[in-house]
Amino acid sequence: MSGNQPVALRTEYASTPIGLDAARPDLRWRVDADRRGARQTAFRVLVASTPDRLSPGEADCWDTGKRSSDRPAVTYDGDPLESGREYHWAVRVWDEADEPSAWSEPARWETGLLEPADWEASWIRRPGDGAFERGRFTYLRREVFLDGEIERARAYVSASHRYELSVNGRAIDCGSSASYPDFQYYKTVDLTDDLETGANAIGALCNWNGAGQGRPAAEPGFICQLEVTFSDGTERTVVTDGSWRVREAEWREDAPLRNDEIAEPVEIIDARRVPLGWSEPGFEAGAWDHASVVGTHPTEPWERLVAQHSEVVRSPIEPVSMDRLEDGSYVVDFGRVYAGLPEVHFSDGTDGHRVALRAGYRLADDGSVAETEGTQWTDMRYEYVQREGECRFRPFNYLGVRYLQIDDPGEVLEPERVGLLATRNAVPDERAATFESDDETVDAVFDLARHSALYGCQGQFVDTPTREKGQFLMDGFNVSRTTTRAFAERALSRQAIEEFLRSHYRYWAGEGRLNAVYPNGDGKRDIPDFTVSFPEWVWRYYRTTGDRAILERAYPVITAIAAYVERHVDDETGLVANLSGGEGGPYEEGIVDWPPEMRYGYDRDWPARTTVNVLCTSALGRAADIAAELDRPDHERAHYRDRQRALEAAIDDRLRRGDRYVDGCTATDASDSASQHANALPLAFGLVPDARVDAVAERVAERGMAMGPMMVPWLFEALETAGRPDAVVDLLTNADDDGWANIIAQGGTFTWETWHCRDSSLPDDQRHNRSESHAMGATVLMYILRTLLGVRPDGVAGERLEIRPPEAGLESASGRVPTERGTVAVSWTRGERADGETVDGGESFRLEATIPWNASATVVLPTSTEDAVATVDGEPVRDGDRATLPDGVAAVRNGGRLEIDVESGTYRFGLE
Repeated sequence: MSGNQPVALRTEYASTPIGLDAARPDLRWRVDADRRGARQTAFRVLVASTPDRLSPGEADCWDTGKRSSDRPAVTYDGDPLESGREYHWAVRVWDEADEPSAWSEPARWETGLLEPADWEASWIRRPGDGAFERGRFTYLRREVFLDGEIERARAYVSASHRYELSVNGRAIDCGSSASYPDFQYYKTVDLTDDLETGANAIGALCNWNGAGQGRPAAEPGFICQLEVTFSDGTERTVVTDGSWRVREAEWREDAPLRNDEIAEPVEIIDARRVPLGWSEPGFEAGAWDHASVVGTHPTEPWERLVAQHSEVVRSPIEPVSMDRLEDGSYVVDFGRVYAGLPEVHFSDGTDGHRVALRAGYRLADDGSVAETEGTQWTDMRYEYVQREGECRFRPFNYLGVRYLQIDDPGEVLEPERVGLLATRNAVPDERAATFESDDETVDAVFDLARHSALYGCQGQFVDTPTREKGQFLMDGFNVSRTTTRAFAERALSRQAIEEFLRSHYRYWAGEGRLNAVYPNGDGKRDIPDFTVSFPEWVWRYYRTTGDRAILERAYPVITAIAAYVERHVDDETGLVANLSGGEGGPYEEGIVDWPPEMRYGYDRDWPARTTVNVLCTSALGRAADIAAELDRPDHERAHYRDRQRALEAAIDDRLRRGDRYVDGCTATDASDSASQHANALPLAFGLVPDARVDAVAERVAERGMAMGPMMVPWLFEALETAGRPDAVVDLLTNADDDGWANIIAQGGTFTWETWHCRDSSLPDDQRHNRSESHAMGATVLMYILRTLLGVRPDGVAGERLEIRPPEAGLESASGRVPTERGTVAVSWTRGERADGETVDGGESFRLEATIPWNASATVVLPTSTEDAVATVDGEPVRDGDRATLPDGVAAVRNGGRLEIDVESGTYRFGLE
């Protein structure tokens, strides 16, 4: 029997998830094997209703039998799943010698409420006449006596718009993600350890804010269904209904809005109105109103409740410093910009004393928190009215915060009484990907990007945690490709892709488009470049995860997008012209880049724009790729591939002028402008003829940074395609020009929406609206891993890798990259011999790489010198015309660079 026991079992990409509503969940595993060539050739999965039935011949839900497959995943296809049930599963694998492993340790998942009929709870809210004012904060509570030993307790909870759930005096959970009421998210919360035998209180503080960016209006409402199982097997269900008590919370409901985009109120909180102990048993709520019952679910407007698989978590951040100004105000610095909730604990409050607070991104010259610089035209004030004695200020809604100013607190404050509760989505491992090199600036850029991507996840991929809090499609694509690689994140990316698929059906089913931001409060709204970029997002997510179900769900929308592209192909030029979308605004017929200054003068005054056309070739090509992956009929695949090639030929014929691509054209004329955008995108997507690649790459590289954070991934891919790591390092380290090093040099701690956030030449109304907390610029992290560490995952779900350290730019680098099959670890050093001595002149290189179980890799060593000697574990594999193949090495090829094919395992490579 093989000793390679499967580990890290996941259901729907999560360990031991609860509340799943997938009828056929995805089951995954890996093996941590250190021998070379370790791989899976077959597997067997058992699923049972109880742990004691989890054995061959006893599993009562599903037994796959032995299946030949190298894929460490399977889609459940057993008996239909039931609501609120636990399912237990285990897996064993067979290795390359057809030896079986031991069975894995058992894993489990739990279903949520799968059918509308499973809901017994009603939607409730404060009584009223149906005219809802935004900025509505409400307490809801109920007491329940539980007679018996509690074995299991689950609360199924949702609110419009957000809730904080409390049990027996302690805040337990917050949610849910923004959604439309006909597709409302609910969460499943484990309360087993929070409820007690005897008296209990359960309650929620809810907030409804009307329509805003990233937030449909819906209506105020709260629903909770508590299901308790006792040790004797009996069960009890407690639901929201008219017996619940409700009251207005201590927030002022006529407060001004922070801005017109997020449309959230400035939080003005009167601590004298806090119902102390409201979520504890025995609280006197007799004066509270009985809840108004909207109806038992489903009821208008909440037609459907679906399980939310992502989770927002909170973590305390301590001040880095706290200074006191001459006027007595305190200014607190949390060290960098976070999305979060500032907290101040007052030990000796004075009844009715008003404390003004202001969050911000920057400081004014006098040391106070700047009111306009960096705030994105957002009113970032708070006001807190103290009660007598000890009291605590904490708002409900997060903002992007680095600094907090506290005016006239009425007492001396110590740093330990001030903090920030940082909010972000939970991820499998926030340090899954790592990078360290000999260049401190590159390392600092990597850390900047990691932090930004982490805090750009707030229930959705938000563009910024301050001005808009909206999930824009291109922002989502950029953040998703960063989080999937940096943190091994899957659930939020899948949720975002599914949401944009729904935007097609909600708004654009007859037109083949997608909403530019979804969910949202302003209805039907698109940007054509975003729509045609979506198939690339879906394809890359699939290649990272192997999530075939996403391809199946997305394919009808992908084909609709392809048809949208085809309808706009001009018969005379063969190019996509006047691509409809963004009508009447600055995005019409193609955004190119954003904000406008990030277009760097791109000439948009042409019906056929180069950037739009290149993205359209991608949309058609990915339609063909997905059709092939789903085994669609040959004529479908051929149709999309032929259309892709025809458009590529038209681009080459009409938009390329020798060694440069112009910005756009008509049938008879073309732009004189050959922007970096227009040249980088053809290079990134492989459209440049081989003989022209070097010249086009040089044109792109010599421009430095002339693309914005939104579109800069294509600049990196252009330079990667052309083999220009030196130019990548220049982009990352030039603190005097646009880019990440310049952000850091100016004191930025989060990636920006534009390189020019602090450009004094921008008009004030534009500069003050630019975001200094835009996670879309975090894609640089992925390209540091690909180009400078040299780890380039290939194939599906990490089955193949290319390890290609750069030929220039850095002298050493080390790091890790997560994949579905395990972690890739790489460390390389240039100019050092095997004995550790430094080499002056000549060629010398050392690389150590760990290829995870069930994967293979091609290691490309940076040499073109015929007499260089390559070694693996100290043994030569290239010595003139002689080559040997050590254990685990499958092949050696000598081309422009030395390529060595290896199986899983750890290898030490050298080059002299």
